[in-house]
Amino acid sequence: MILKSLKNSHSYLIILFLLFSILFFIPSFFTSQFQNIENKFPFYSVLLVVISAILTFFHSIGLNNLIYDKDIIKRPNFVLAFVFLLLNTTFVTNHKMMLISFVLLFFLNFLLQLYKQKQPFSIVFNAGILLSILSFYLPNILLLFPIILISTLIFRNINWRINTISILSLFVPYFFLWSYQIFTKTELYFPVFEFNFKLFNFSIVEIALNQKIWFYVLSLVSLLSFFEIFRWMYKKSIRSRESFTIIILYFFFSVFIFLSSGKEETVILIVTPLSVIIGNYFVYHIKIRWSEFIFFLFLFSSIFYRITMINM
Repeated sequence: MILKSLKNSHSYLIILFLLFSILFFIPSFFTSQFQNIENKFPFYSVLLVVISAILTFFHSIGLNNLIYDKDIIKRPNFVLAFVFLLLNTTFVTNHKMMLISFVLLFFLNFLLQLYKQKQPFSIVFNAGILLSILSFYLPNILLLFPIILISTLIFRNINWRINTISILSLFVPYFFLWSYQIFTKTELYFPVFEFNFKLFNFSIVEIALNQKIWFYVLSLVSLLSFFEIFRWMYKKSIRSRESFTIIILYFFFSVFIFLSSGKEETVILIVTPLSVIIGNYFVYHIKIRWSEFIFFLFLFSSIFYRITMINM
């Protein structure tokens, strides 16, 4: 019973997860994607994979601890960390977006910290600062900004000062950037939003068998997870219910960023909120044998995908 073993907080699970993460990323060194990386200096390609693996590992642990510490998923477990790792199955080296996704973990932490805060001025300011800095690389990330205001509304601490501070926080990094550019007499940088909404070249018929299996299993797990959360949301505690509302909104805003940016790599932004929603399903679903079976399918399809990535 794999899933049952993960529904606890024993320290040995960290060692198990570390070993699994290492084995999970080893096939990346034997893929054509890895071999096609241009080595700017010796072992550059190896360094990219190692950085991607480290970011994924710490992101998994950090997200698992965050959701448990905020009482969103109350049962002590290590399920969420494994779910996040398995959702990263298709990624070999995407270190830039992985870093952005990791930084957004702090953004999510700020959002969830708003609960029962009477004067969360520093929290909304820090959340806005993070988005503003990330917008230097991905301007569409600013589309997550409304979640800050929505979160203060959900947690009932919104007022005009919160709105003003959150808006001003977006301009602080740009103030320093523009000051530097004026001093160096260079052209001022302004974020340009992209709304391409192009359809990606994706055909389920043409993709490889390993991709088909993983995609079908992921679709099934995602549908079951959303059905679970919407069905039992009313039974959760007030904090958990309000926090899940923010996470679901975070998911849909991330999907919008992915679709509007026209960049396939931005799909990684969806992984964090989707992990929480799927993790909730595996932890709380009442039919234990059924959830065990679904988790085994998810685990098997992910491992099969990683192994068959070799020389692809």
